[in-house]
Amino acid sequence: MAGPIPQDIKKIVVFLFVERPAAGIVPNGTGFFVGVPDPKDKTRSFVYLVTARHVISQTPFGALYPKAYVRLSKRAGGTEGLELPLAVGGPDRTVFFHPDPTVDLAVIPALPKEDKYDFMILPEELVTTKEKFEELKISEGSEVFFAGLFTPFLGQERNYPVVRFGRVALITPEKIPWSGRNMDLYLVESSSYGGNSGSPVFFYLGADRVPGSIVVGPPQLFLAGVMMGAFQDLQPLQALETDKTAVSRSNIGISAVVPAFRLHELLFSPDLEARRQRK
Repeated sequence: MAGPIPQDIKKIVVFLFVERPAAGIVPNGTGFFVGVPDPKDKTRSFVYLVTARHVISQTPFGALYPKAYVRLSKRAGGTEGLELPLAVGGPDRTVFFHPDPTVDLAVIPALPKEDKYDFMILPEELVTTKEKFEELKISEGSEVFFAGLFTPFLGQERNYPVVRFGRVALITPEKIPWSGRNMDLYLVESSSYGGNSGSPVFFYLGADRVPGSIVVGPPQLFLAGVMMGAFQDLQPLQALETDKTAVSRSNIGISAVVPAFRLHELLFSPDLEARRQRK
């Protein structure tokens, strides 16, 4: 077993809010920061806020909200929400999507003031590529965890992401249906709930990571992907002498994760590569 997680990993997580006409500004999901080395100066990085596309969309894969708000912990104590305009085109473009329209990811170039806000940046080399995935021998049973927004308690003096644990439940070369679209997904045996969408999901590989062997050394941590949401089951409600049976949705304990290699493809897509070259 991998054991307790590195506590600093929670500092890459931020909470995302949107404004809804009837409800005002409300928490809607999770994001996290990833750094990509500057091709001209390897001592510097371009920093991106990563989340699930539907977190900042008014409908799944539909129009974006005009803006989002990022809740950050301040070094001096307390939290603050930073406004992020959301635009997908033109000279003021702020949001980038994967060229495959079925990929539920959004990337926003954003670097808060590091002397004011208490956060960390995940290095790009921890984003699992297809090649790294094969090298790590990930399979069903590999340990995972994710950290994200817990809507009943966000924290007063700082952000407190909740951490949930589980194991890989299914890896398949076939696309998996989700909301009427077939997608590249990992399934994990771990429940996610409203607010967890956009959370970073990590492979956390302990001494038992190679079947039939014990590996000496510290646990290995790599980004597995981005939490998209939980599969739901329809359950009948008890009804007395009614013509129709009411149903409710229940979480079946299996969640969908957009693979990290899809995020890697987006971070090194032509649009973002060209943007880095211009800076």
